[in-house]
Amino acid sequence: MQQGFRRDIQGLRALAVVLVVLDHAQIGPFHGGFVGVDVFFVISGFLITGLLVAEAERTGRVSLLSFYARRAGRILPAATLVLVVTIVAGLFLLSAVEASGAIEDALWATFFAANFKFAHDGTDYFQAENAPSPLQHYWSLAVEEQFYVVWPLLVLLLCLYSAWRARRSVGSRSTGPRLRDLAVSPLVVIIGVSLAFSVTYSTTDPVAAYFSPFTRAWELAVGALAACLVARLATVKPAVQAALSWAGLAAVVVASLAFDGSTTFPGYAAALPVLGTAALLVGGLAPAAWGPQRLLTVAPVRALGDWSYSLYLWHWPALIIVSAAWRDASGWVGALVVAGVVPLSALSYHFVENPVRRAKLLQGRRLRGVLLYPAVIVLTLPMLAAANTVVADEISGGGPPITTSAFGQSTGEGQPGFSTDPVVALVQASIEAAQNGYEIPADLKPSLLDLDQDIPDLGECQYFEINSDRPLCPRGDTEGDKTLVLIGDSHARQWVPALDELAKRYGYVAYYLIREGCPSSDVTPWLIKGGPSTDCEDFQDWAREQVAELQPDVVLMGSEANRRGFADDDGNLVDDVPTMATMYHDGMQKQIDEISPDTDRVIVIGDPPAVVIHPGRCLSERDATLKSCLSGEEQASLTFIDALRQAAASRGVQFVETGSWFCADGLCPAVVGDYIAHRDRTHISQSYARYLTDELEGQILLDPAAAR
Repeated sequence: MQQGFRRDIQGLRALAVVLVVLDHAQIGPFHGGFVGVDVFFVISGFLITGLLVAEAERTGRVSLLSFYARRAGRILPAATLVLVVTIVAGLFLLSAVEASGAIEDALWATFFAANFKFAHDGTDYFQAENAPSPLQHYWSLAVEEQFYVVWPLLVLLLCLYSAWRARRSVGSRSTGPRLRDLAVSPLVVIIGVSLAFSVTYSTTDPVAAYFSPFTRAWELAVGALAACLVARLATVKPAVQAALSWAGLAAVVVASLAFDGSTTFPGYAAALPVLGTAALLVGGLAPAAWGPQRLLTVAPVRALGDWSYSLYLWHWPALIIVSAAWRDASGWVGALVVAGVVPLSALSYHFVENPVRRAKLLQGRRLRGVLLYPAVIVLTLPMLAAANTVVADEISGGGPPITTSAFGQSTGEGQPGFSTDPVVALVQASIEAAQNGYEIPADLKPSLLDLDQDIPDLGECQYFEINSDRPLCPRGDTEGDKTLVLIGDSHARQWVPALDELAKRYGYVAYYLIREGCPSSDVTPWLIKGGPSTDCEDFQDWAREQVAELQPDVVLMGSEANRRGFADDDGNLVDDVPTMATMYHDGMQKQIDEISPDTDRVIVIGDPPAVVIHPGRCLSERDATLKSCLSGEEQASLTFIDALRQAAASRGVQFVETGSWFCADGLCPAVVGDYIAHRDRTHISQSYARYLTDELEGQILLDPAAAR
């Protein structure tokens, strides 16, 4: 049974895009408006499968060329336009680093693989402070296209199988109903397997699960299943269809109001908007007059549904770029942006989407339609390469490295003297340089474009994956007769470059027991998606077991307090700084007590103060100066540093003071000499950590002769 054009589906598209836009623009209580994407997935599965099955009913086959030509004409024109405009606008309005990231994201989006890129970025602990990409919403287009690489092929196979069965069945007259029936079983399997994976993966790795085609496939398959069952479902009484529609509408709206960023999603939670959308699609086949379809088919709602694809594409980059340019993400800015993108989307629909889709050049020309894909690549790649060149030119500094000799070491009239410690003196000189208008040095270490990735490599011993095997990876001098163990989170990991060098220098086998987001202090951090991090507790137990087995000569511990908060003994969130500091202090005392019997020395490496200004973003601004990027110390971080300092003192173990290597008199330069000291506001760069090797050795004294 082929359905004609359904105006209520346009209204449902309007509902979906409005929920997404209101959520992203932070307008109203629709904090779960992201479920609008799930509504789109179900609608897409329903409509595309309906078209494929209808074609099979008419012709007995499925033309893949026709299918992909239609898809190209539908999605590529507006998607390409928005991508190009976003990159051009980013060159003028975003920082150079942000623009460079957008260019990389555009490359992934061009090949419909953006979801994999954003899954990687989202699960990369070190990208947590980065602003969202203006092209992040292209992940959903990628998921759809990945599904439609597989699903039409499966329909084609079912079509061939149905025809084969028809030839073997005497008196068979139509392959259509059989095809619909045959599609039910594989769709049920897809739904079951994908939903099970979604539930599991959303718990173990929620950010990656959000972008995965395997956790979303069941949502499109639910729509496809509804399309295959329309012939049976259309016989349901109109009153029942109307009631089902109202229930479906309520499910979608409730999800948009009840869910928020802490909801584990998709997982079980996605069933509410997905099944709600399916109910609306099924309930709209022939509902009673009192169904919600009358609301969904009024002219303004249908018009918004027509524009929904363009509105989805335009709203997100507009919000991100305007907020970045104005340094404001408040609700009124979002409302202003939305007011602007609605008419822009209407123009995009009437003058870009429809003209290309209906172009006589492409009508009936299946191959020409499919060739839109390589045509877009040929257009986009040179533009992205040119944009990348522009960005690279913009972030090239021109000044010399900052040196203490530029200011002198002796105390003169009006000129304070610097420390006798060369690193501390360089920090002081760098502050002076910033305050006196020195130019940003050329050839920064690392470069601004590499800063995000300037992270120590732990090889196979990345312990961030939950429930994974935890091998031990000996580093340093693997033939050495002494053992060093480093325990902690990413703030311990940042010292790996220096410790690697020192371990090799003094004959230590080094083991780095590092899990991002899991402090060395015996506390339970709170997860991004809510709830205690029980896997962190497991890792801490495992790390202590390794120390007991290795009996190392020295154990170093480093960490920063989790800013989201800690879980108390009852599993409740504690997020006020004074109470967290007390828990952090007590947890470090407990950790020292547990580890001390199994090692000769315990050393706590103090964290440098977190900075208020993100150095990478600041230095890549078009009007950036060393002075504008001179930051203060974040007060909360000083509280947590002192908590560990007091814990170490109470247990008589060494505490390494690192603050003077980064800041002086409450000021922290973004550039020390020609090094970018901080990779973000809280982590130090790998390059600068390596520079501090001798400074760290002067504190921890791994050389036995020096220690004596």
